[in-house]
Amino acid sequence: MNTLNQTPSPRDTKEYYSKQAEGSLGYYHLNSTLLKEIFPIDVGYEKHTMRNSYSNKFPYYLLHFVKSGKGKIEVDGVLSEFPRNTLFVLPPDKAITYHAAAGWEYYWINFNGLAVKNILNKLGITEEHYSIPFADRTPLRYFKQALAEIDSKHSQIFTVTHCLFGIFALIAKQAPQNALPHENKRSYFREIYDYIHEHLYDADLNAAKIAEHFFISSCYFSTLFKKHANSSFKEYVNYERIKKATELLESTNLIIKQVAEAVGFSDPLYFSKVFRRYRLVSPQEYRLSIKNKDPYRM
Repeated sequence: MNTLNQTPSPRDTKEYYSKQAEGSLGYYHLNSTLLKEIFPIDVGYEKHTMRNSYSNKFPYYLLHFVKSGKGKIEVDGVLSEFPRNTLFVLPPDKAITYHAAAGWEYYWINFNGLAVKNILNKLGITEEHYSIPFADRTPLRYFKQALAEIDSKHSQIFTVTHCLFGIFALIAKQAPQNALPHENKRSYFREIYDYIHEHLYDADLNAAKIAEHFFISSCYFSTLFKKHANSSFKEYVNYERIKKATELLESTNLIIKQVAEAVGFSDPLYFSKVFRRYRLVSPQEYRLSIKNKDPYRM
């Protein structure tokens, strides 16, 4: 989720992870999903040894738990402080700036899905109210369990999904009075969603084409998609394609150009740019980290 000012190269990654006692960044991505309704995207840990700030925008929800120290986060210009034992959920597609103090240490699980807004509403979490203070470190065990799955490629999606719902259960116990809001009818969007996944790797797939297929305006399609998927159409499709591309880089000998074409990118350079955004390294660097059997690959 978070990146320091300089991301380590694949050959430095193992050493970078081994320095957690001094302060470091450790994380891994999940490339598969169990459910369309909600799914984890990546898991990580970060400890700061000095004061620093960095900004980014993320096309998914960011779930954090602060283990120790104190830091501040600015979301669309609104600054909030997050001390130890605070759990918070940051919304997608917002301008987010982290202001880290020395000793600020936290874990995260990032996630998204079609049912996320309803789940968070049930828990009383909104864009205006998104932090929950705990009396102790109870939620931390779920974050540590999720991070410990870094080498368990076949089981990590099950474990991390379990951990995500375990954390939601703890939040629910903190605010049992929240009532489930009225569910929106999603049958129409389901048709659109299924169509997108049916044509996900078509190079000519675009919002205008989908809107035309369903006899709606492009503007309405964009609004509808953002409402239900918590992401723009472009961000969503790019991320889904990068998940598949990651699998192909790991399991095949296709050259980068062929991988790009297989997941719907006609321009290999643009594919590499998008891949780096989500995986923080180039496709070639990622493949090299796999060949080197680096257990801390991204």
